[in-house]
Amino acid sequence: MRKGIALVIVLIAGLILGPLWAGNTGYVLISALGWTIELSLVAAIVLLLLAIIILRAVWRFVARIVRGTQWGMRWFGQRREAKAANAYQEGLNHLLSGDYRAASAAFNRTWQLRKQSSDALLACYAAQQHGDLKQAQDWLAKVDRADELELARTILSLRSAPELSGQHLTILNELVVKHPQHPELLRLALKALQRHHRWTQVIELLPNAQRLEALSATDLDGLTEQAYYEVFVEHGRSSSSALQQFWQNLTRDTRRQPAVRRAYVTALHLFNEYEAAGKVVARGLKRNELKLPNLIEANLLKPSTELRDYLQDALKKDGDNPFLLHALGQLAFQTGDYALAQRALRKAAELAPSSRVQLDLARTYEAQGDTAGAVNAYRQAWKKA
Repeated sequence: MRKGIALVIVLIAGLILGPLWAGNTGYVLISALGWTIELSLVAAIVLLLLAIIILRAVWRFVARIVRGTQWGMRWFGQRREAKAANAYQEGLNHLLSGDYRAASAAFNRTWQLRKQSSDALLACYAAQQHGDLKQAQDWLAKVDRADELELARTILSLRSAPELSGQHLTILNELVVKHPQHPELLRLALKALQRHHRWTQVIELLPNAQRLEALSATDLDGLTEQAYYEVFVEHGRSSSSALQQFWQNLTRDTRRQPAVRRAYVTALHLFNEYEAAGKVVARGLKRNELKLPNLIEANLLKPSTELRDYLQDALKKDGDNPFLLHALGQLAFQTGDYALAQRALRKAAELAPSSRVQLDLARTYEAQGDTAGAVNAYRQAWKKA
């Protein structure tokens, strides 16, 4: 305000002193209804400024009186609400078009006009979408609903500083219970629990994550396998019987999930329980719960009686199945039967050439001292990669 007054004073002084210094003040002639008024240019400008100031003061005085009446309050209220509605609609349009900065400004105008919590929440969302997390936090402070405030504040904190998620684990658990239908909260909770190795809690949230489609199918499958593997390993470190008991205590539907079964097989391999792992793999293949190409790629095939019997029986029915041949070749190589492994892998490479089968074939050539064969197989693997 002081700067504005000083600027006006300087301007008036310039208008007065400038013409006087130049020796030509100029004049303004006003003629109306037989009256003639002649003013200097400086005086005319000063009078115009004074008139503007007086008119603004009169307008504010009249407006204040009118607002005090019932009619005035209704008229100004409707006008204010109309402006708020227009700004609100403008903000929504900007949100739909992805212009979050403009949406934030529009919702800011809406809030100034009507002060509703929904406007503050939308302004908060728009601010965080265009990266202004400080402004988003300020908008949250204007929300008068404690539950929404805590939820939004936690989500913002986890987005802005995921490395500090350990500070929010307690409130996260409470919010997930209070808001079971909130997919973004669930996603952030899973990330935080995963970061801090709370695998049992991750497993508890997996069914809800699947129901809400909070994660893509690939991400959900990977997280399921990782979480169950970590829990299996924890039990396996106690004893092999503890690991087996935990597996048996899972529901049948859970045990039949491919990711859970793969996690159990991997944990059994870690503790050298190859026969038990072979049984789980063979039964999973028989029930079509596991896919042989995935097991081959993940190195989840280890020598065991039941798995070898399954592969041999399957090959009797389908001797030209490249995946069965590849699997048999992997098992034969691990037991030292390099000749059988080479035959099976060579036929698998002829039927369905791939970089993986060529790499496994190269290992059999190396084991037998056939350098030329190994180099050729590696070259083929490189071409298929």
